Amino acid sequence: MSDSPNAEHARGALSAEWLVARIVVVGGIVVAVAAIVWFGLLQPAMLRRETLARIQLHQTETVRAVTQLCKTGLSAAQSFGIVPPYGQLYGHNIYRTNVQGRYVCVASTHATRYLVAVDLFCRNVKDRRCVSLYSVTQANGAVLYQRRS
Repeated sequence: MSDSPNAEHARGALSAEWLVARIVVVGGIVVAVAAIVWFGLLQPAMLRRETLARIQLHQTETVRAVTQLCKTGLSAAQSFGIVPPYGQLYGHNIYRTNVQGRYVCVASTHATRYLVAVDLFCRNVKDRRCVSLYSVTQANGAVLYQRRS
C-alpha cells in the first residue's frame, strides 16, 4: 500500500509540529532553570553584597563621626588645660547618657583615664560650634570640670 501525497504531507507537517513542540518544551525548561538560577541564587547574592557594602560604609562613616566628635571634645579639654596635651583617645567607643545629645568619650594618659562628656548641638561634628565640652571626670570619679548649665 502506498501512501497518498496528502498522508505524506500530513506526516511531514506532524513531524514539524513535534519538532517545534520539543523545541518549545526544551526552551521553556532552559528558561525556567535560568530564571530559578538568576532569581534564586545570583540575584540574592548580589543583593547581599550590596547590603553588606552599604552596612560597611555606614559603619565606617559612624566610626569617623564618633572619632571626630571625641577628638573635638578632647581638644577642648586640652585647650582648657584639663587634660594634658599628650592625652589621647582610648578606643573608638562612645557612650550615650540620659541627656539627649550628650555623649561620653574615654581619653587617657600614661597615668589615668578621663571621661570626656560633650554635647552635640548639630549634626556637623567637624564644626567646633556644634560640639561643646560638658564635663571631664577622672576614672576615680573626681570631677575636673563641669560646665554650668
